[in-house]
Amino acid sequence: MTTAVAMKSPTRFALFIPMVVDFGLPLAVFYGLRAAGVDQWWSLLLSGVVPAAVVVARFVRSRKVDVLALFVLSAVALSVGISAMTGDPRTLLIRDAWGGLLGGLIGVWMLASVWVGRPALMYLIRAFVLTKVGAEGLRTWENRWETDAAFRHGLRVITFVWGCASVINVIVTLLAAYLVPLDLAPAVLNASWPAILAPTLIFHLYYTKKANLRA
Repeated sequence: MTTAVAMKSPTRFALFIPMVVDFGLPLAVFYGLRAAGVDQWWSLLLSGVVPAAVVVARFVRSRKVDVLALFVLSAVALSVGISAMTGDPRTLLIRDAWGGLLGGLIGVWMLASVWVGRPALMYLIRAFVLTKVGAEGLRTWENRWETDAAFRHGLRVITFVWGCASVINVIVTLLAAYLVPLDLAPAVLNASWPAILAPTLIFHLYYTKKANLRA
């Protein structure tokens, strides 16, 4: 039992590492530089280097070309170029906000799938279900869609919740980038998704167990 717990703990802890890197480090860099007296433009620029550096490090480690990683690097380079020409630090914030638009499009897709076809969540978690219960278990889980009305309703509910969370996050980040004071905006941009994700994930764990949606 002790060995099993020890084996699971690093895996669970590892799930939080990307969140710390992607959300925590840029925020720490920005406010650390601001506290040291660095102006807003340079603070935002250097904090934006963090995710770009992470992308490069992942490429060096895996030696695989990641389309999303290339998008991140391209967005950083474009926003830095535009911001350098305009001298406006808010351009960097707007880049971060619009860079998250992909999540909003996924959210719209999830919401649309609640009423048309099978809920998107069935496809998004398919690999997870396969890893958890294997090919036979995955087929059994997917076949419930055809025979279990409660299963269909539950998947639509949980997909709707995740879709709303994704769309709300995009709206919050766009408003923050355009309207919130510059020194406060990075905190809102970096904290919005974790703040939305936490209650959504808690509801997901509760509801999928209560509605018997798990494989």
